[in-house]
Amino acid sequence: MTLIGFKKYHGLGNDFIIIDGRFSLLPSSIVSAEKHLVISLCKRHYGIGCDGIILILPPVAGGDFRMKIFNSDGSEPEMCGNGIRCLIRYILDDSEDDFVDSFIVETLAGKIQINIEEGNIKVDMGSPIFAPEKIPTTLPINERGIPQGRITILDQDFLVSACSMGNPHAIIEVPTIKNIPLYEWGQKLETHPVFPKYTNVHFVQVKSRSEIEILIWERGCGPTLACGTGACACLAVLAKLGKCNDLILVKLPGGELEINWPKMKGSIFMIGDAKYVYSGSFNI
Repeated sequence: MTLIGFKKYHGLGNDFIIIDGRFSLLPSSIVSAEKHLVISLCKRHYGIGCDGIILILPPVAGGDFRMKIFNSDGSEPEMCGNGIRCLIRYILDDSEDDFVDSFIVETLAGKIQINIEEGNIKVDMGSPIFAPEKIPTTLPINERGIPQGRITILDQDFLVSACSMGNPHAIIEVPTIKNIPLYEWGQKLETHPVFPKYTNVHFVQVKSRSEIEILIWERGCGPTLACGTGACACLAVLAKLGKCNDLILVKLPGGELEINWPKMKGSIFMIGDAKYVYSGSFNI
Protein backbone atom coordinates (compact mmCIF):
# COMPACT_ATOMS: atom_id res chain seq x y z
CA MET A 1 0.00 0.00 0.00
CA THR A 2 1.07 3.58 -0.69
CA LEU A 3 0.33 6.51 1.62
CA ILE A 4 -0.77 9.64 -0.29
CA GLY A 5 -0.73 13.02 1.42
CA PHE A 6 -3.19 15.73 0.46
CA LYS A 7 -4.38 19.18 1.44
CA LYS A 8 -7.94 20.37 1.06
CA TYR A 9 -8.75 23.89 -0.15
CA HIS A 10 -11.91 25.68 -1.18
CA GLY A 11 -12.70 28.61 -3.43
CA LEU A 12 -16.05 30.11 -2.35
CA GLY A 13 -17.11 26.69 -1.10
CA ASN A 14 -16.07 24.86 -4.28
CA ASP A 15 -13.71 22.37 -2.57
CA PHE A 16 -10.82 20.27 -3.82
CA ILE A 17 -8.36 17.63 -2.66
CA ILE A 18 -4.90 18.80 -3.79
CA ILE A 19 -2.16 16.21 -4.30
CA ASP A 20 1.33 17.50 -5.02
CA GLY A 21 3.31 15.46 -7.52
CA ARG A 22 5.93 18.02 -8.49
CA PHE A 23 8.82 16.44 -6.63
CA SER A 24 7.94 12.74 -6.42
CA LEU A 25 6.29 10.24 -8.69
CA LEU A 26 2.65 9.56 -7.94
CA PRO A 27 1.15 6.08 -8.41
CA SER A 28 -0.44 5.50 -11.81
CA SER A 29 -3.82 4.98 -10.16
CA ILE A 30 -3.63 8.63 -9.01
CA VAL A 31 -2.16 10.17 -12.18
CA SER A 32 -4.61 8.34 -14.43
CA ALA A 33 -7.28 8.87 -11.75
CA GLU A 34 -9.07 5.54 -11.91
CA LYS A 35 -12.75 6.41 -11.89
CA HIS A 36 -13.70 4.28 -8.88
CA LEU A 37 -10.89 5.86 -6.82
CA VAL A 38 -11.95 9.43 -7.67
CA ILE A 39 -15.59 8.70 -6.88
CA SER A 40 -14.74 7.06 -3.56
CA LEU A 41 -12.46 9.92 -2.46
CA CYS A 42 -14.99 12.60 -3.43
CA LYS A 43 -17.99 11.03 -1.65
CA ARG A 44 -18.89 13.32 1.22
CA HIS A 45 -20.24 10.71 3.61
CA TYR A 46 -17.97 7.79 2.70
CA GLY A 47 -14.74 9.42 1.56
CA ILE A 48 -12.83 12.65 2.14
CA GLY A 49 -15.53 14.62 0.34
CA CYS A 50 -14.98 17.27 -2.33
CA ASP A 51 -16.10 18.61 -5.70
CA GLY A 52 -12.92 17.44 -7.39
CA ILE A 53 -9.30 16.29 -7.16
CA ILE A 54 -6.39 18.45 -8.34
CA LEU A 55 -2.95 17.05 -9.14
CA ILE A 56 0.04 19.40 -9.31
CA LEU A 57 2.50 17.90 -11.80
CA PRO A 58 5.80 18.93 -13.40
CA PRO A 59 5.41 21.17 -16.46
CA VAL A 60 5.66 19.79 -19.99
CA ALA A 61 5.15 22.98 -22.04
CA GLY A 62 7.26 25.68 -20.39
CA GLY A 63 4.94 26.60 -17.52
CA ASP A 64 5.77 26.66 -13.82
CA PHE A 65 3.70 23.53 -13.18
CA ARG A 66 0.80 21.58 -14.61
CA MET A 67 -2.71 21.20 -13.22
CA LYS A 68 -4.68 18.00 -13.76
CA ILE A 69 -8.21 18.04 -12.39
CA PHE A 70 -10.90 15.40 -12.01
CA ASN A 71 -14.58 15.96 -11.30
CA SER A 72 -16.32 13.98 -8.59
CA ASP A 73 -17.74 11.60 -11.23
CA GLY A 74 -14.23 10.75 -12.49
CA SER A 75 -14.35 12.88 -15.65
CA GLU A 76 -11.52 15.28 -16.51
CA PRO A 77 -12.56 18.87 -17.35
CA GLU A 78 -10.41 21.24 -19.37
CA MET A 79 -10.12 23.91 -16.66
CA CYS A 80 -11.63 25.10 -13.39
CA GLY A 81 -11.44 28.71 -12.21
CA ASN A 82 -12.01 27.99 -8.53
CA GLY A 83 -9.71 24.98 -8.72
CA ILE A 84 -6.83 26.96 -10.16
CA ARG A 85 -7.17 29.56 -7.39
CA CYS A 86 -7.01 26.72 -4.84
CA LEU A 87 -3.89 25.40 -6.53
CA ILE A 88 -2.21 28.82 -6.44
CA ARG A 89 -3.15 29.39 -2.78
CA TYR A 90 -1.61 25.98 -2.01
CA ILE A 91 1.59 26.98 -3.85
CA LEU A 92 1.75 30.29 -2.00
CA ASP A 93 1.18 28.60 1.37
CA ASP A 94 3.85 26.03 0.55
CA SER A 95 6.46 28.51 -0.70
CA GLU A 96 9.16 30.10 1.41
CA ASP A 97 9.50 32.91 -1.14
CA ASP A 98 7.17 35.78 -0.19
CA PHE A 99 8.03 37.65 -3.38
CA VAL A 100 6.66 35.21 -5.94
CA ASP A 101 3.75 37.07 -7.54
CA SER A 102 3.20 35.47 -10.94
CA PHE A 103 2.76 31.95 -12.29
CA ILE A 104 2.01 30.15 -15.53
CA VAL A 105 -0.09 27.02 -15.06
CA GLU A 106 -0.47 24.42 -17.80
CA THR A 107 -4.02 23.06 -18.22
CA LEU A 108 -5.97 21.19 -20.87
CA ALA A 109 -7.37 24.60 -21.83
CA GLY A 110 -3.83 25.94 -22.42
CA LYS A 111 -1.41 28.00 -20.35
CA ILE A 112 -3.06 30.20 -17.71
CA GLN A 113 -1.31 33.37 -16.49
CA ILE A 114 -1.85 34.24 -12.82
CA ASN A 115 -0.74 37.30 -10.83
CA ILE A 116 -1.00 38.07 -7.12
CA GLU A 117 -2.37 41.57 -6.50
CA GLU A 118 -2.92 42.92 -2.99
CA GLY A 119 -3.26 39.38 -1.66
CA ASN A 120 -5.87 38.37 -4.21
CA ILE A 121 -5.36 35.88 -7.01
CA LYS A 122 -5.93 37.43 -10.44
CA VAL A 123 -6.35 34.83 -13.13
CA ASP A 124 -6.12 35.55 -16.85
CA MET A 125 -8.93 33.26 -17.97
CA GLY A 126 -8.32 33.84 -21.67
CA SER A 127 -10.76 35.08 -24.27
CA PRO A 128 -14.34 33.79 -24.38
CA ILE A 129 -15.10 31.45 -27.27
CA PHE A 130 -18.36 31.79 -29.19
CA ALA A 131 -17.64 29.59 -32.23
CA PRO A 132 -20.22 26.76 -31.88
CA GLU A 133 -17.84 24.04 -33.08
CA LYS A 134 -15.26 25.02 -30.44
CA ILE A 135 -17.65 25.04 -27.46
CA PRO A 136 -19.03 22.60 -28.79
CA THR A 137 -22.74 23.19 -29.41
CA THR A 138 -25.21 22.92 -32.26
CA LEU A 139 -26.98 26.14 -31.19
CA PRO A 140 -26.98 28.69 -34.05
CA ILE A 141 -25.21 32.05 -33.88
CA ASN A 142 -27.56 34.98 -33.25
CA GLU A 143 -27.26 38.60 -34.41
CA ARG A 144 -25.01 39.41 -31.43
CA GLY A 145 -22.53 36.69 -32.33
CA ILE A 146 -23.62 34.34 -29.55
CA PRO A 147 -24.75 30.71 -30.00
CA GLN A 148 -28.33 30.89 -28.80
CA GLY A 149 -31.57 28.98 -29.18
CA ARG A 150 -34.57 27.54 -27.41
CA ILE A 151 -34.44 24.21 -25.59
CA THR A 152 -37.47 22.44 -24.16
CA ILE A 153 -37.09 20.04 -21.22
CA LEU A 154 -39.72 18.77 -18.81
CA ASP A 155 -42.33 20.96 -20.57
CA GLN A 156 -40.21 24.06 -19.84
CA ASP A 157 -38.96 26.30 -22.64
CA PHE A 158 -35.54 27.98 -22.13
CA LEU A 159 -33.65 30.57 -24.16
CA VAL A 160 -30.10 29.21 -23.84
CA SER A 161 -26.88 31.02 -24.73
CA ALA A 162 -23.56 29.21 -25.01
CA CYS A 163 -19.93 30.18 -24.44
CA SER A 164 -16.65 28.41 -23.74
CA MET A 165 -13.97 29.51 -21.30
CA GLY A 166 -11.90 26.46 -22.14
CA ASN A 167 -14.92 24.40 -21.07
CA PRO A 168 -18.56 24.64 -22.22
CA HIS A 169 -21.21 26.75 -20.49
CA ALA A 170 -24.96 27.18 -20.98
CA ILE A 171 -26.30 30.50 -19.68
CA ILE A 172 -29.99 31.05 -18.97
CA GLU A 173 -31.27 34.42 -17.77
CA VAL A 174 -34.17 34.18 -15.33
CA PRO A 175 -36.22 36.88 -13.49
CA THR A 176 -35.15 35.38 -10.15
CA ILE A 177 -32.99 32.44 -9.11
CA LYS A 178 -35.28 31.69 -6.17
CA ASN A 179 -37.11 28.36 -6.35
CA ILE A 180 -35.18 27.12 -9.40
CA PRO A 181 -35.48 23.29 -9.43
CA LEU A 182 -31.75 22.94 -10.02
CA TYR A 183 -31.54 19.14 -9.80
CA GLU A 184 -34.34 18.57 -12.31
CA TRP A 185 -33.37 21.24 -14.83
CA GLY A 186 -29.60 21.11 -14.37
CA GLN A 187 -29.01 17.48 -15.18
CA LYS A 188 -31.36 17.55 -18.18
CA LEU A 189 -29.67 20.62 -19.65
CA GLU A 190 -26.16 19.30 -18.92
CA THR A 191 -26.70 16.28 -21.15
CA HIS A 192 -28.96 17.84 -23.78
CA PRO A 193 -28.02 16.79 -27.36
CA VAL A 194 -27.20 20.41 -28.39
CA PHE A 195 -24.10 20.02 -26.19
CA PRO A 196 -22.32 16.92 -27.53
CA LYS A 197 -19.66 17.00 -24.78
CA TYR A 198 -22.22 18.02 -22.14
CA THR A 199 -22.11 21.43 -20.48
CA ASN A 200 -22.03 23.43 -17.28
CA VAL A 201 -25.37 25.16 -16.64
CA HIS A 202 -25.92 28.61 -15.09
CA PHE A 203 -29.19 30.29 -14.18
CA VAL A 204 -28.50 34.04 -14.05
CA GLN A 205 -30.39 36.91 -12.44
CA VAL A 206 -29.24 40.35 -13.57
CA LYS A 207 -29.52 42.59 -10.51
CA SER A 208 -27.94 45.67 -12.12
CA ARG A 209 -25.43 46.50 -14.86
CA SER A 210 -22.64 45.91 -12.35
CA GLU A 211 -23.99 42.90 -10.43
CA ILE A 212 -25.39 39.48 -11.26
CA GLU A 213 -26.29 36.42 -9.23
CA ILE A 214 -26.05 32.86 -10.49
CA LEU A 215 -26.98 29.27 -9.61
CA ILE A 216 -24.62 26.57 -10.85
CA TRP A 217 -24.98 23.05 -12.14
CA GLU A 218 -21.45 21.86 -12.86
CA ARG A 219 -20.75 19.29 -15.53
CA GLY A 220 -19.67 16.07 -13.87
CA CYS A 221 -20.39 17.39 -10.36
CA GLY A 222 -23.95 18.65 -10.06
CA PRO A 223 -24.79 21.67 -7.88
CA THR A 224 -21.71 23.52 -6.65
CA LEU A 225 -21.25 26.68 -4.60
CA ALA A 226 -19.09 28.46 -7.17
CA CYS A 227 -17.72 28.22 -10.71
CA GLY A 228 -15.00 30.61 -11.87
CA THR A 229 -15.15 29.78 -15.57
CA GLY A 230 -18.95 29.99 -15.35
CA ALA A 231 -18.83 33.47 -13.80
CA CYS A 232 -16.62 34.56 -16.70
CA ALA A 233 -18.89 32.96 -19.28
CA CYS A 234 -21.93 34.69 -17.79
CA LEU A 235 -20.22 38.09 -18.03
CA ALA A 236 -19.15 37.42 -21.62
CA VAL A 237 -22.65 36.51 -22.76
CA LEU A 238 -24.48 39.24 -20.86
CA ALA A 239 -21.99 41.93 -21.92
CA LYS A 240 -22.39 40.99 -25.59
CA LEU A 241 -26.16 41.11 -25.11
CA GLY A 242 -25.78 44.63 -23.70
CA LYS A 243 -27.11 43.68 -20.26
CA CYS A 244 -24.08 44.36 -18.04
CA ASN A 245 -20.83 46.30 -17.86
CA ASP A 246 -17.40 44.90 -18.59
CA LEU A 247 -16.56 44.91 -14.85
CA ILE A 248 -19.07 43.24 -12.54
CA LEU A 249 -19.54 41.61 -9.17
CA VAL A 250 -20.75 38.03 -9.50
CA LYS A 251 -22.64 36.62 -6.53
CA LEU A 252 -22.48 32.83 -6.24
CA PRO A 253 -23.94 30.58 -3.54
CA GLY A 254 -20.49 30.37 -1.91
CA GLY A 255 -19.46 34.03 -2.13
CA GLU A 256 -18.43 36.73 -4.59
CA LEU A 257 -15.99 37.13 -7.47
CA GLU A 258 -14.93 40.21 -9.38
CA ILE A 259 -14.91 39.58 -13.13
CA ASN A 260 -13.46 42.02 -15.66
CA TRP A 261 -13.46 41.92 -19.47
CA PRO A 262 -11.71 45.23 -20.30
CA LYS A 263 -13.52 46.94 -23.21
CA MET A 264 -14.94 43.50 -24.09
CA LYS A 265 -11.73 42.59 -25.90
CA GLY A 266 -9.09 39.95 -25.25
CA SER A 267 -8.87 38.11 -21.95
CA ILE A 268 -11.36 38.01 -19.10
CA PHE A 269 -9.86 38.36 -15.63
CA MET A 270 -11.14 36.70 -12.46
CA ILE A 271 -10.16 38.15 -9.08
CA GLY A 272 -10.71 36.22 -5.85
CA ASP A 273 -9.02 34.00 -3.30
CA ALA A 274 -9.04 30.46 -1.91
CA LYS A 275 -8.72 29.04 1.60
CA TYR A 276 -6.93 26.13 3.26
CA VAL A 277 -9.26 23.66 5.02
CA TYR A 278 -7.18 20.75 6.36
CA SER A 279 -4.46 18.20 5.60
CA GLY A 280 -4.58 14.42 5.66
CA SER A 281 -3.54 11.21 3.95
CA PHE A 282 -5.05 8.04 2.55
CA ASN A 283 -3.85 4.60 1.46
CA ILE A 284 -4.20 3.09 -2.00
